[in-house]
Amino acid sequence: MTLGATAATVPRGGDGRALVLAHRGAWDQAPQNSLAAVQRAIELGCDGIEIDVRRTGDGRLVVVHDSQVRRRAVRRLTHDEVRARMAPGQAPLLGDLLDAAAGRLLVDVELKEDGYVEEALGLVAARLPPDSYVVTSFLARVLAQVKRHRPQTRTGLLVAPGARRQAARRMRETGADFLVPHLSLLRSGVADWASAEGVAVWAWTVNDTTALRTLAADPRVAALITDKPARGLELSHGVDLADSRE
Repeated sequence: MTLGATAATVPRGGDGRALVLAHRGAWDQAPQNSLAAVQRAIELGCDGIEIDVRRTGDGRLVVVHDSQVRRRAVRRLTHDEVRARMAPGQAPLLGDLLDAAAGRLLVDVELKEDGYVEEALGLVAARLPPDSYVVTSFLARVLAQVKRHRPQTRTGLLVAPGARRQAARRMRETGADFLVPHLSLLRSGVADWASAEGVAVWAWTVNDTTALRTLAADPRVAALITDKPARGLELSHGVDLADSRE
């Protein structure tokens, strides 16, 4: 596999600016990973959102970050039980959230676990055109399955702090199209490696103003995944959102 061959599928925006993705939606005024957070991201003018997908004990694909809610595993609870343990509006069905974002946002679908890859891909592909979503995961086997079931799907390998040394090998094993390193890894030379390989970098989670400003100006970084999307839009896109309460 030649990594550079797929890098062009996940570039910066058409104007050369880094994309700004609201991490778990824009949740300054709404619960994270909620339909309201999706709407808020649309209102701010975000390029996209990052969401987290898990499956409940009754087989529903839901948008939830943590593996447990109130010390009970999401995979052992029904969807109604998960929602009862969370803030109102949280744990929406994946399909409902995708419907809310369709045609308005790029959606970064992070698959948190193995076991439902094909089902999740089916839901996403039924609602979004191929150029309006990507699939990311920390799990190499999950990304490999995505490529096997839907080779045209753009995928990104999430890399946690401390996992820099395995990044190159895992990129090749999974066939991932771009790299999604934790912000701390950008000080380790990972962006230089990615640039040399022709691989786009999507950085997470970039909240500090200095980091947002620096990475927005770094041509090696194609996207900023942030809990502060209003600030990211100001620094990357020059959008004046001074009235935002973020």
